Amino acid sequence: VDICKTTTTPSLAVAELVLGLTLNLIRGISFQNNDIKSGVWVKNMGSLLSKKTLGILGLGNIGKKVVEISSGLNLDIVAYDENHDWQFAKKFNVKYLSFDEFLAKSDIISIHLNLSKETKKIIDYEALKKMKKNSILINTSRGEIVDENSLIKALDNNIIMGAGLDVYENEPYSGSLLNYNNVICTPHIGAYAKEVRNKMELEAVENLVNGLKK
Repeated sequence: VDICKTTTTPSLAVAELVLGLTLNLIRGISFQNNDIKSGVWVKNMGSLLSKKTLGILGLGNIGKKVVEISSGLNLDIVAYDENHDWQFAKKFNVKYLSFDEFLAKSDIISIHLNLSKETKKIIDYEALKKMKKNSILINTSRGEIVDENSLIKALDNNIIMGAGLDVYENEPYSGSLLNYNNVICTPHIGAYAKEVRNKMELEAVENLVNGLKK
């Protein structure tokens, strides 16, 4: 049995979603859109993305793509990963930190870990308490990496500023995180960019045809 895979990956699609969620949360775009459509004209103050510290939790293919597309945004970039790619880190000026230091220094944390016994619920209440009070958590990786009950508790206690979530422990998601104005939820659409999907599907068909010809 031959096993083939596509050379196209969803890395860029996921990375762009991370950037979209981050900008949305920092400027409160969705919240203010909802206000004005409800007849409320209030100019809530947002923050600049520039000069913030972006933390990449898991510097694999997707984490690296987030770094690449963020490289012109005047960000300090830090990472936590057990495996260190020093060549990449030097090229994009990424600083590897210990886990606790990573949590404490990041203004935005974007999760890009594989799910394992070690990473399951690695973002628990103790981890969230070590984050900056005005920080943002973005998860487009695996829902189980974040303890959702701990995230709810952290939001209730103003431990962090907000969260952008594309993945959940149970999907389709219908839990209480949908009720928070400072949480943006999307339905696991990280890879759903038509250019990427079309190319991946075409490559898959080509692989199948080539396999049948053999």
